[in-house]
Amino acid sequence: MKINIILPTSNPGMLSQREVVYSGLARSETKVSISILDERVPLEADPSDSFILPEILEKIVESENNGMDAVIVDCMEDPGVEEGRRLVKIPVIGPGNAAMNMAVILGHRFSILYPMEQLVFIDQLVLKYQLSSMLASIKYLPCGLEGIMTDTKASMESLQQTAIEAIVEDGAAAIVPVCTLTSPLIQPLQKFLHEKGHPVPVIDGAAAAVKLAENLLDMDLTH
Repeated sequence: MKINIILPTSNPGMLSQREVVYSGLARSETKVSISILDERVPLEADPSDSFILPEILEKIVESENNGMDAVIVDCMEDPGVEEGRRLVKIPVIGPGNAAMNMAVILGHRFSILYPMEQLVFIDQLVLKYQLSSMLASIKYLPCGLEGIMTDTKASMESLQQTAIEAIVEDGAAAIVPVCTLTSPLIQPLQKFLHEKGHPVPVIDGAAAAVKLAENLLDMDLTH
């Protein structure tokens, strides 16, 4: 099976790192390709910016035309996922949706760790997916998005501290870091929590998206 990962950025510097991450999450027989947006998209653009949507949809349609079996949009705010499903017949997967739904299967309440101060964006996504009744909390990650991209040690410490706060203070039974760039830190974070006496699952959005795509294709299902 062939899965195309669409990065909602025009930055070519992200290609190799994301290919390594997603290829490592997929089965050996799954072929993973990576696409970025057209260079006309400003490098500083945010995936939630409205003018990004047509660019993502163009890549979704292009993926189907190029023979891809499924598409994943590499952003846990799931930009263009719902709209893209109206344009193609292949599965279009959002890591945010996949991770949150996995979290509610594994725990009765889940907490989101979010690297942006504007928590309203992710709160609206939870509301859209009708998962608010299962949400323990949305916690701001002090390392921020820039920290996740540049400082692994500080990011790990931020994830550890914030996850424990969510578990102890808010009663979270599952943790969802809402940034696919944290993927390499998920297993170390889960191990840390278990060692500290908090054996809760930590959901990797990128991994959840890949496994959902593979399972849908195995079952010959799409939207």
